[in-house]
Amino acid sequence: MRTAELRMKEETAVAERRGREEEQRNTVKSFVTFFKRTQPEMSEAEVYSAIKDSVGPNFSLSDGEIREIIHQNLK
Repeated sequence: MRTAELRMKEETAVAERRGREEEQRNTVKSFVTFFKRTQPEMSEAEVYSAIKDSVGPNFSLSDGEIREIIHQNLK
């Protein structure tokens, strides 16, 4: 019984983490869309810097993931 409880807690934690990561990916995509519309001449590095300045310390996406999302969405 205890093992089943632990497994359920782990599965819940993983699902919550995946949900947060998806929400953060959507946040980055929204920022990229905003910058594309308002300042289309911004480079990927400038967009990255602006996003990093805008998100809090609890933002769990890695720098590489953020850069990849920016690159994919600035095309």
